[in-house]
Amino acid sequence: MLKKIPFLLLLITLLAGCALPGAASPTPTVDVNAIRTAVVLTAIYEVTRQAPAATPSFEPSATATPEPPSPTPTSTIEVILQPVSGVANANLNVRSEPRSGSDNLGGIFFNQKISVAARNPEATWYYILWKDSPTGYAWLLSSAIQIENADLYRLPIARYDGNNNIVFQPPLTWDITGTPLPIPTAPPGDQFRPATVLAPANVRVCPSAGCMVLVILQPGQSLNLTGRYGENEWAQFDFPSGPNGKAWISRNALETGPDGFSGLPRFDSLGVELTPEPPTSTPDPNVTPTATNTPKPTPAGPLARMESDTIIYAEPNSLSAQVGTLKNGDEIFITGLSLIGEWYQIQYPAFTEGRAYISQKNVRVLGDMRKLPYFDVKGNPIPTP
Repeated sequence: MLKKIPFLLLLITLLAGCALPGAASPTPTVDVNAIRTAVVLTAIYEVTRQAPAATPSFEPSATATPEPPSPTPTSTIEVILQPVSGVANANLNVRSEPRSGSDNLGGIFFNQKISVAARNPEATWYYILWKDSPTGYAWLLSSAIQIENADLYRLPIARYDGNNNIVFQPPLTWDITGTPLPIPTAPPGDQFRPATVLAPANVRVCPSAGCMVLVILQPGQSLNLTGRYGENEWAQFDFPSGPNGKAWISRNALETGPDGFSGLPRFDSLGVELTPEPPTSTPDPNVTPTATNTPKPTPAGPLARMESDTIIYAEPNSLSAQVGTLKNGDEIFITGLSLIGEWYQIQYPAFTEGRAYISQKNVRVLGDMRKLPYFDVKGNPIPTP
């Protein structure tokens, strides 16, 4: 192609200098712009003619394919058991589960050293290392164990899931930054459920003696109750510096108002609100009710004599209904022992099922109680621990 360019230059020059016949010969001039245009057009033509025809191809633009969303990781906390040292303050049976009727896996003796790994939600049992257990762990009543150089509330929480598998949760802790906020004044109207602190009392993050203490309240402090636990052993109240603006205090440290705990929502031992039970359906009057057997009274046990006036309760706790009284010198038959707390079950024909409960204080037992059955907090019989 380059060889043809001089020829084109010559041709353009001759054409520019030629004149028609008979015309005067003008002075030859060179059109530089025309020459440049011709050269460029010729070069384009040659390149196009000699190059093989090619089907134009286009690189597809890179379309960004969206990445599939990454699954949000489930917030799980792996609890690593780090046992702490404890010492027994009594001889005690070791159990397979945190209840007195479970399998007996052996025993410990007074002043024996043990390793405590966790506790149950209520902090009434300790989960301990125990080589004679199939799992390597077992349970002991916490009341018989003194933990050394450690805080109870820092122990992991061991509980059973719906499949009866043991699972662990980290301890519930809460830090108050700065000075605790003042406890608010009573809300208006029906939302107010008053109570007054009677004695110096620990304020905890959940309703259990195994829960972390936030502050100590002094006598005379007014509170607004917002919830309850168990048989009203613990009360939830408005506490701005606590988790979700709430905290817990022992019922024994309170004087409640006229409504007491009536109508307050119930919570579990970790402070989680319980779902209310569905209302009982109205029985169909056209349906014949199923016959039920009337429970027989518990056989009488040893005789006991009262050494002071005593209140008789419907259940083995002072928060239950008062169903009668006994006078100093009255004699009654003891029919059972309460496993939790210091209570006697007594023969009391004037109350449902012919039995009721009194405190063990100021009672002189006149017979042998070694064969008496044990009862739980509701008065139901349970195996001897």
